[in-house]
Amino acid sequence: MDATMTETRRRSAPAADGRPRTEVNEIRDTVPELATPVWAKRLALGVGWFSIGFGLAEVLAPGKFTRLFGVDRGAAVVRGLGLREIASGVGILTGSRIAPVLWGRVAGDALDMAAIGAALTDEEANRRMVALGIGAVAGVMLLDAFLGKRLSETRS
Repeated sequence: MDATMTETRRRSAPAADGRPRTEVNEIRDTVPELATPVWAKRLALGVGWFSIGFGLAEVLAPGKFTRLFGVDRGAAVVRGLGLREIASGVGILTGSRIAPVLWGRVAGDALDMAAIGAALTDEEANRRMVALGIGAVAGVMLLDAFLGKRLSETRS
């Protein structure tokens, strides 16, 4: 050591004073749960209400949806998708953990896109409306995935 350097005693962290080393590591490694962003939870609740409303429309008037896409068949499929929408909405509004329900909605949105895309096999299908429907479901799917990711970070 040269003249400009002085030897200083290495100090321990304040949390280590009088505590065993394993307890200090436990304290350091424990991460407090993050707060759920209020805007994400409110938006998810809005998605829940939308899901119930849209699901009711699919259950009560499946023929309107099939005619919108220019298809005469598929009313039973539309009713089934409507029941899934209603179940998702109820899960969002009543569940204490919203994120898993939103991830379930993402999977359901993929089913919706497949069902709408199946309309393309019908020669009389309104291809423009089918493409618009797939695009709308893709937008909702992105919203569901975004909210699912945000709420998963906070265990909500």
